[in-house]
Order: sequence, then C-alpha cells, then structure tokens
Amino acid sequence: MCVVVLVACSSKTGNSSATTSQASTPTGGSGSSGTSGSSPGVTATSVTVGQVDDLSSPIPGLFKGAEDGTKAYFAYINSKGGVNGRHLILDAQDSTFQGGQVATVTGAQIRSDFALVGGFSLLDSAEKPLIDLARVPDVGFSLSPGLSSDPYLYSPLPNPESYYPLNLFKYLKKTYPQAVKKVGVIWENATASTTAAETAVEAAMKASGMQIVYDHGVGPFDTNFLPDIISMKNKGVKMFFSTELPDNYAATLAKQFQQQNFKAINIEGAAYSAQLLKLAGSAANNMYISQGYALYLGQDANTVPAVGLFNKWMNKVDSKPNFEIEAVYGWASAMLFAQALQNAGNPPTRSGLIAALNKVTFFDAGGLVPPSNPAGAIPSGCFLLAQVQNGKIKRVPPTPTTGFYCGSNSFLKEPGYTPMIRPTS
Repeated sequence: MCVVVLVACSSKTGNSSATTSQASTPTGGSGSSGTSGSSPGVTATSVTVGQVDDLSSPIPGLFKGAEDGTKAYFAYINSKGGVNGRHLILDAQDSTFQGGQVATVTGAQIRSDFALVGGFSLLDSAEKPLIDLARVPDVGFSLSPGLSSDPYLYSPLPNPESYYPLNLFKYLKKTYPQAVKKVGVIWENATASTTAAETAVEAAMKASGMQIVYDHGVGPFDTNFLPDIISMKNKGVKMFFSTELPDNYAATLAKQFQQQNFKAINIEGAAYSAQLLKLAGSAANNMYISQGYALYLGQDANTVPAVGLFNKWMNKVDSKPNFEIEAVYGWASAMLFAQALQNAGNPPTRSGLIAALNKVTFFDAGGLVPPSNPAGAIPSGCFLLAQVQNGKIKRVPPTPTTGFYCGSNSFLKEPGYTPMIRPTS
C-alpha cells in the first residue's frame, strides 16, 4: 500500500564503530515496555542504526563529518534519556569508495540494524535495491539521483534533481544583470552522481536567465585551475559559479584568481568551512558563499540556538571533530530520525517508523537548515548568502539577520517530475 504526499512548506570495513552515550532518564512518549522489539536493532534499552560513509577513500577522512554529526546528535538525545527510554547507537562503516562494499555493508546493516541514518557516500546508489527489497527506511541526504527520489529515502534536505529551486539564480540575475550574461562554471566530475547534480544545477541556472559561456568538469585530483582561469578571461567571464568545489579547491581557485588579476564575481556553494580563510588568506575577500544551512561555525551562534547546540555536542563526541557540511547533514538526519522514532511504536517497528516519517511535512532542524518537506521529498527554495569581508564570513543581503531568504520559493520542474509516493509499510 502507498500514500501520495502532496503537502509542501528544504571505521573500517567489518569493524563496527557503534557508540552510545550513557544516560538515565527516559524522555518522549511512554517508557520502555521491558521487552525486545520485533525489528532488527531494537532491544528494551537501545536502538541501533546503520550508516555507510566514504571514509578511507578517495580522500582519507572525506566524509567523516557525517559520522561525527550523527554521533553528536545521538549523544545529545541520549543525555536526555534517549527516545522512549532507548539509547540510540550508531553502527558506522567505511564504503572504501567501492560500490560492492557499499552493497555488502548495507546488506549486513539491514539484517542487524533498525534503519539507515545519516550516511554519506558518492556511491550510495548501491543501497537502493537493498532498501527497496527490505523496505527499510533510509534517513539521510543522498548524493545519487536514483536514491534521492527513492520512496524509502527520507531526507532532512530533500534534493530531487527533477525539482530544483530557482530563488538564488533569480536573485543573482536581478542583482547582477550584466554579469549573468557571461558565467563560468567549474564542477567536480567525480561520479555519475556529481554529473547528474551539476546537470540539474545548470538547467536551473539557464531557466533563470543565466548564460554559461565556460563549463568544465574537473577530476577529484585536479588542483590547478590556471588553464581554466585563462580560458575564462579570454571568454570575458564576469561571474564564476560552483556548487561542488570544497574549501581546499575553492581556496586554490581564489588564490589563482588573485594571481591572474581575474575580477569575476566568485560564488561558491561548498566552500564554507573552518579552513577556508586559513587556506585562501586575503584571496578569499569578497568571495560569496551560497548555502542551504546556517553559519554553523559560530557566526550564527547568538541568533540561532541550534548552532550552539550543534557545536557543543560536536566537541563532546570528538576531540578533533570534522565541522564540514556533512556533519550538519548527519546531525539533521539523526534529528529527523529521532523525531519519527518517538512515534514509531513501543517497541518501535520499521513500519511504524515509515508511518511516522510520512507525517513529517515540515522540518528545519531547529533553524540549522531551511524549512522543507521530508515526507513529500519537496526541497526548500530558501538559501543563505554570505560573503568573506576582511577575513570574516558574514551574512549579506538578501539574507536576513537570522533564518533564510525564501523569496518566491519557485522551482524548476523537469519533464517527468511527479509527487513522491510513499509506502505505508
């Protein structure tokens, strides 16, 4: 049976790194029944969930932040007694950047763990046939198009490529009407997933009136952008845009912009990190950073309480926590899971969890991310625009002093887009 959701409002392999925090006072709903649940991973005192991340390859520690963020939220909720008297335990495993390994680990977790929560892998499409066959809810952010539209995937930040928000691009066109006529784009051509994501981004840019005159997909080990910069200068590029270059790549790009006296407006979508300013130095000044989450490194701590809570527990679970964006996704996924788990029965069942997730039509992780509809897989059209000014990252218009800019909240519907149809069990 299925239900159509239309309501809208955004370790090493084979060795479990499962962890939990000790607590004593149960919270949320009725107390434990004192018996084990009928679903895997459930006991009278705990619920264990699985997670697969790219940890050792292609870059060591690449998505460790997802594990840190999930553990941090679990530690926080466990300090308050867990959910319905059960502590949350994370069984996090390494993908080793191999699709076969993702499938093997996911299969094992489906047999032993209650659900999948907070995973982050460029090869997460290997999970899809397994979760569909077992009807296991996967609460997390997908990097592959197939999984992002899967009925068993519940994301705290839905990202279906066939339904893309336009607000940022419309704002850029209105603010820089001449610069958007000559846009240069560099993106990470690492997997089929990153290619599909970039295709969706560029379709939205073009639909908003932006004209791309330079477009280059670079490999994950390409670190010299001088040929790109020279080509963009020759083509008269006035605005540079990227949604996929992480901090170290964005920093290198900014320094090479400076070396070549390339004055294009620089808008980065994945550069926000604790290391950006250290890596880029003065070259980062005037760089714009567009993102779908609060300035969680501390800039928003006084106005967004969720930022302070996130930072506090990240530092509690790891002496050197990874504060990359994947940590926010891990935290938000864990929060969405815990919210649904509270209403998934006692003892909780997978079908109960699915039913509870199907009712979550508004979610913003306490203001850490913009509001979206996880049940309907409807993304947020809201965004936050920041800028590096004199060595500091600050919110800039049209972003308000707190929260996100939502504008008209318009989307590009690609041919074939259909509302999400969720299972009821």
